Amino acid sequence: MPLGEEFLIIAFFFGLLIGCVSSIVGLGGGILVIPCCIFIFKFPPEAAIVISLFYMTCITISASIRYMKMGLVNYRLAMLYNLFDIPGVIIGGLLTLIIIENILAGISGFIIIFLSIMLFRKKEHIHKNKIRSEDTTIHQKSDSIILNLGIDNLYLASFSSFSGGVITGLVGLGGGTTDTTSMILLGLNVKKAAATSEFAMASTSFFGIIMHLLIGSYTFSWLWPFIMAIGGIIGAQIGPILGNKVKSSFIRKGLAGIAFYTGILMILLMLDVI
Repeated sequence: MPLGEEFLIIAFFFGLLIGCVSSIVGLGGGILVIPCCIFIFKFPPEAAIVISLFYMTCITISASIRYMKMGLVNYRLAMLYNLFDIPGVIIGGLLTLIIIENILAGISGFIIIFLSIMLFRKKEHIHKNKIRSEDTTIHQKSDSIILNLGIDNLYLASFSSFSGGVITGLVGLGGGTTDTTSMILLGLNVKKAAATSEFAMASTSFFGIIMHLLIGSYTFSWLWPFIMAIGGIIGAQIGPILGNKVKSSFIRKGLAGIAFYTGILMILLMLDVI
């Protein structure tokens, strides 16, 4: 059983801190909310997943509004990620009913760890004649259509987006780790990747919570997700402001560390350690 409602004030401050940190690096916060709910507030994993998804829906909307005002969101790329995120969420939710969740979580964990190592070692691309501009637009051609998405590989972006959606539906993580990491690896500026990922995750998390409510994953008081979300919304407004003053390399390495932690966490789920 979870802790009593007298601990809701603590939940608020945890939500505030997680929202601030997560929005800086373009995450929804699920990788921090879920262990917090399980190990601190004593919720069962299935309930922690729903709290996480509700929380992520609220703070990604909050952070997206701030990033939109700052002009950092790549809307076309966000729509592309949503196009594959949402089917992934549906499939991930259905897989929880027919396939062993721990095995798929472990596979996802290995993928995230691989991406985090690549991201940590990534260096800025320098061309012979000039340094690559943050706003460089890479043209992806499909027949006669040219997509100005600002990325290097349309197919990798699509696969990463779909994988992030599956992770959301399967284990309640927002997919921000895979989305932001892949956007950076594909050539998008770090800060724009974080902003675009937040914008894309808003709808992904919303569909995730709908899926889990349909299968009856949450039966506890809704004060917990609401209070944590209020703290998260406030933190998500502070995070982008702080992130705009931090060096991109610091954000990139911080994201790599969080991604690596997420991968380890999911492997531990596979092994029934947590």
